[in-house]
Amino acid sequence: ESVYALIPFKERERLHKEIGLNLAQCQLLANNTKLCVIAVDQMNICEDANVCLNTKDRSLFARLNLTAGKYCIGAARYKKAQEYFAAGISLLVENHWSEQYDLSIELYEMSVVASLMGGDTDNVPSRLDDILSNAKSFEDALNSQVLLAKYLASQEQYDFATKGVLAILSHLGEEFPTVLNESQVQNEIKATQAILNNITREKILRVGTMTDTDKLNAMKFMTLLLTVSNFASPLLMHLLSCRMMHLTFEFGFCEDTISGLVFVGYALWQYSGDYPLVCRVGRITESLICGHVNEHSLRARLSPMMISHKCVADPLQATCDYCQIVYQSAKIAGEVDSAMLVGLFYCIASFYSTPDLKALQKITVNFMHKMADNKRIG
Repeated sequence: ESVYALIPFKERERLHKEIGLNLAQCQLLANNTKLCVIAVDQMNICEDANVCLNTKDRSLFARLNLTAGKYCIGAARYKKAQEYFAAGISLLVENHWSEQYDLSIELYEMSVVASLMGGDTDNVPSRLDDILSNAKSFEDALNSQVLLAKYLASQEQYDFATKGVLAILSHLGEEFPTVLNESQVQNEIKATQAILNNITREKILRVGTMTDTDKLNAMKFMTLLLTVSNFASPLLMHLLSCRMMHLTFEFGFCEDTISGLVFVGYALWQYSGDYPLVCRVGRITESLICGHVNEHSLRARLSPMMISHKCVADPLQATCDYCQIVYQSAKIAGEVDSAMLVGLFYCIASFYSTPDLKALQKITVNFMHKMADNKRIG
């Protein structure tokens, strides 16, 4: 370190650049993400990397920064991921939206993803505006539209988020009324209840796989809107979940079917009084999640509704046990807020099911410590 400090600043930058370029040209780099991160770190030390590199090397290191950023997201290092994506964006050529379109879209989108996951959203509006202003097609802008709705919801701008997603759904051929009433929703729930009678896991899977691109995208946006409308318009939430079930039986099963099934169970709980069906829907949903490639993220994302199903179907002690399973899934998926919410549910369920007040106090104190550790309380 002392010897390094004796090297003149410009010479240090030259050495870091040389090391970075040599590593970037190494054949092992393609299958070695850690080596990629080292190469990028060496180059990013150079303050004038976007000037001292030729166009080909700038493009190379922009892509390597993208790879390094994705690696950091997988390791839940969101701030570091943001730095890599920002460095990658800085290495793009001046007219990159024309010459490096695909790379630009991915770098900007991943920058927004890292910002939302890390909670540092200052640059999110400008990044999304750049993407939506330069996207060449409706399809190219879809991911950014999802991110925009998530950002607006995180800012509690639920009405704007809802309007934006409804406009996209309309473009995809799925129209929803802007004004809803209870009787309209009740009729839809009754129709959905009829198609779910005697439903089993096998019957759902036998409908085949959804392949229609527009319907797949529609299901994706309806899943997003389910969460938003839970706060802004519960009636719309019920209507969405029913529509997702009808689309599943008409066009086939997809991952978002699981979200629709969870929420339609909640709608049946509120409006039908058919508790055996509600319990069966809950068990089918958990069986579809268990072993799914996205098992942990699904369970974490759907945790409030899933735990509601458990409260209806099983004793409170079973709900407490399930909360621990969901909590672990949320931690594995990096869904800190979901984990903390599940922890709160666990405390509430323990309050009604644990006669030992000392044990209850220990559970509550432990939860508060976890909230503090994750910076969710001061």
